[in-house]
Amino acid sequence: MVGVAILGTGRLGGRYIDVVERTPGAELKLVAEPRSQAAAPWEDQYPDVEFVNDYHVALDREDVDIVIATLPHWLHYQAGLDAARAGKHVFLEKPLALSSAEGREMLDTAAASGTKLMTAHTQRYYPAVQAMKRLVDSKRLGDVVMAYDMWHKPYEPSKRPPWMLIGSKGGGMGQMDGTHEIDRLMWIMGDDIETVSAQVGQLTYPKESNPDIDCDDTAMCFLRWKSGRVATISRMAWRVGATEYGGDFFFTNGMARFRLQYGQSEGQETAMYIADTEDGGWKKELVEETDSFLDEFTEFVEAIEREDSDTPVPQEHGLRVLKVFEATEESARTGKEVKITW
Repeated sequence: MVGVAILGTGRLGGRYIDVVERTPGAELKLVAEPRSQAAAPWEDQYPDVEFVNDYHVALDREDVDIVIATLPHWLHYQAGLDAARAGKHVFLEKPLALSSAEGREMLDTAAASGTKLMTAHTQRYYPAVQAMKRLVDSKRLGDVVMAYDMWHKPYEPSKRPPWMLIGSKGGGMGQMDGTHEIDRLMWIMGDDIETVSAQVGQLTYPKESNPDIDCDDTAMCFLRWKSGRVATISRMAWRVGATEYGGDFFFTNGMARFRLQYGQSEGQETAMYIADTEDGGWKKELVEETDSFLDEFTEFVEAIEREDSDTPVPQEHGLRVLKVFEATEESARTGKEVKITW
């Protein structure tokens, strides 16, 4: 049985209380949340769970083996370092850090302390994403040659915590959504991306008329793989519009696409679609939903208990995603295609 501490009760932290309690082999020891107002509803819902206001308390506990970090992006670096130095395994919500330099230091620190630090790219545990991965690997439609990954969703900045609207703190749609899209494509199509071109902007709520918002909301990115495969990433947080969330994949012998439900958006259901006949039509295949958070954390705990050499999402993968993301930002800044150095 491994002891678990949760750092933060933000958008996902409270959800992980239930996840840990349902994970075989895991026992929740405490939750660290410095904001009493944020902790209060979870304390009411889980009266038997211990809450503290400083995550260092969790790191000092000998009965804690794993920490789940669900902190604002700009706090990932220090919390990850502190946890690794304290000898704790780290299950860290994406992104790994704000920069690849920070991420490299975090992973090296974990390795030196004999612990594992995994970036929890949860969307690869979505059944629809897994179905696409199986389809590509099976070669049922031949070889995949190109893809189009999209995430167009309502922005609703008034409902977001302030840090999510500040790029220097990891806010913006690139770190929020773009890293998910990069992860999906790298997992399905391979992680040997060679070059990136991108256009990134703050267009939905321009800085000039929205001084409290200082982050990207729109981007189009073009990725080239060493294998010759290519993909486009499209993301937009809209003020008015329609939700589109998923990916289209094009093969030598057909096409396939997956769509994901986002919030309460109408007209969008989780499903797979296959086009492999000459009549030009799509065949819908409904996808049975599972609890991706539970599935991912369960696999992480099992890997720790087995003392595996790596984690279910390879530890270096979080860093590779971050390097591709940085390349999109550099390309947008310079107007040039960027070659990635691995």
